[in-house]
Amino acid sequence: MFRPFREFALVPVLIATLVASSAHPAFALAKPKTSETSCGWDSNAGWVKRENAKKGNPQWAQGIPIEFSGEYGAKKRYLGVTKWLTHSIGTMAISGWFDSPGATCGDNVGLHISGNNLPVTVSVYRMGYYAGAGARLISTATTGAVKQDTLKISPPLESTVSTTWPAAWYFKINQQSPPGQYLVRLDDSSGHSSFVPLTVFNPEIKSSITFVSSVLTWQAYNHWGGYSLYKGPTYRRSTRSRVASFNRPYDGDGAGEFRYLEYPLVKLAEKLGIDMNYITDIELDKNIASLHKTDSILFGGHSEYWTNGMRNSLQSAVDSGINLVSLGGNAGYNRARLQNNNQVAMWRSHSRDPYKKDPIMATTAWRDPPIRKPESLLLGAQYVGLGANGDYTIRHPARWPFFVMKHPEILQSVVGREVDSALYAVGPAVEILASSAIQMYGKAVTITATYYTNAKGAGVIDIATNGWTCAIDNVCPWHPNLSAATQEDVGLVTEEILKGLTEGPLGKWRPAIPDLSARTKISALHSPFLRKRG
Repeated sequence: MFRPFREFALVPVLIATLVASSAHPAFALAKPKTSETSCGWDSNAGWVKRENAKKGNPQWAQGIPIEFSGEYGAKKRYLGVTKWLTHSIGTMAISGWFDSPGATCGDNVGLHISGNNLPVTVSVYRMGYYAGAGARLISTATTGAVKQDTLKISPPLESTVSTTWPAAWYFKINQQSPPGQYLVRLDDSSGHSSFVPLTVFNPEIKSSITFVSSVLTWQAYNHWGGYSLYKGPTYRRSTRSRVASFNRPYDGDGAGEFRYLEYPLVKLAEKLGIDMNYITDIELDKNIASLHKTDSILFGGHSEYWTNGMRNSLQSAVDSGINLVSLGGNAGYNRARLQNNNQVAMWRSHSRDPYKKDPIMATTAWRDPPIRKPESLLLGAQYVGLGANGDYTIRHPARWPFFVMKHPEILQSVVGREVDSALYAVGPAVEILASSAIQMYGKAVTITATYYTNAKGAGVIDIATNGWTCAIDNVCPWHPNLSAATQEDVGLVTEEILKGLTEGPLGKWRPAIPDLSARTKISALHSPFLRKRG
C-alpha cells in the first residue's frame, strides 16, 4: 500500500534501514490458518469482517449510561463515597464478576452475582462494529440473584476487598462465542442493570494485531467495596489498599475502563475488518502463544500496570520485529505483582513491600530502585504527570499517520489527563509525532507523542495521552464535549495506524526519522514533576 511520505531528501539516508531482515527469531510466525479451530471458530483470513457482517443489537447499552470507574468517576469525595455505597453494597444494586478476566475455547467460566432476590436476565454481547450497532447478542439466560452480604476486607495494610459469592451461572466458551471483547449484561425485573466484562481469546489464531485489554489497571482503580490501590473509604490515599482482588465487581457501570478507554478502538478496528486477536494483560504476563502469531501488539487508552512477565514479553516481541503501539498515556509506569491467582499487588511505597529489595518482585515505578528500567527504554517516552489539558500540534503533518487529517496541524483538547514525554527520559532516538506545551505543577512541560523503529523493523508508537482513544467516540471523562473536527481527525489517524499495523513491521515501509537523539543520562529521571500521585 502506498503511503505519502513526502520527505524525499531523506530517502538515501534511510536505505539501510529499509533493507532490514524480515525474520522474527524469537517469535517465528505460524502459517496462516486454513481450517477452523477445535471450537469450530472461523479463523480464516477475513474472519472479523465476516463476524461483523452478522446482525448487531444496538440495544446492548440501553438504560446503562457510561459510568466512569474509580478516580475518573469521583469528582468530589462525597460523591465518591456515595458512589461505592450505592453501586457496591447498596440494597438496590446488581453486580457480578467472572472466575477469570479472560477465557478460551472449552472454558466454563463462573459468573458470581449479587442481586435483589429477583430473577436476572444474563445477556452475552460480543463487542464490535456490526454496521454501527456496536455489539452482537450471543445468548441469553435467566438465573436467580440472591443478595450477597459477604464482603471481606483483609487487615491493613493490604486492605483487600473480595467476595465469596457462589457462581450463579456458567458461560461455556464454545462455537457460539468467538474470540473478542465481551460485555455480559445483567438485568433484573426491578429495572436495575450492570455489566460484567470478559475477554475471549484464541491462542491458535494468526492475527494482524493482538489487542491487550488492561484489566490490571482497571482493577487498580476499581473502588468497589470502598478500596482501590489509590484511595480508601474516606477517599484519602492514606487508607488505600495495597492488594486488589479480582473476586469482586467493578464499580461504576461494572465494565471497568473498557467502554471509554478501549471500546472505541475495538469498534473502529472491527469496522475496518482487521483480523485482531484479543487477550488480557494477564495472558500477556504468561507470554502465551498469541505473540508468536501476531504482527503487532496494541494497547488502548490506559495500561499503567505491567508485571515483570508483561514487560519481558513486550521487549522480546519488539526485539523480534513485532510492532508495539500504545494509544494512551501513562503506559507501563508501575510494576505490579500477580499473586494467589486472582490478586494484583502494588505497594508503591517500596519500604513496606515484602519484596522491596527484590529487583524481580518489588512493586514500584519501573524507573525507581530496585528496578531502574524506565518505561521510556521500551516505549520511547514516559509518564510525566496528571491533570494535563492541552492541544496537540502535529510536528510533521505530511507524514504517516497524520497526513489523513482533514484539519491539519492541531488536535484540540486531546492532551489529558495523564501524559508522557520523551524530553525528560532516557531512551532510543525518536521521531516526535505531536507535542503540546502546557503548565503542570507550576512548570512549563512539553508533552510528546513519539515513534521509533528498530533494526528488525518493529515500530513503537506512544501516543502519550489518555485522551486519544476516548476522543474517537467523544467519551473522555475530563472532556465531555470535544469538537467534531477533533473527533473526526483522531478517528482518521487511528484508522491509518491500524491499517499500517496490518502491513507487518512498520519500519520496513515507514522508518522513523528521529527529531530527538538517544538519551542515556540517568539524571533525566529525576526531574521534580516526574512523579505519580499516591
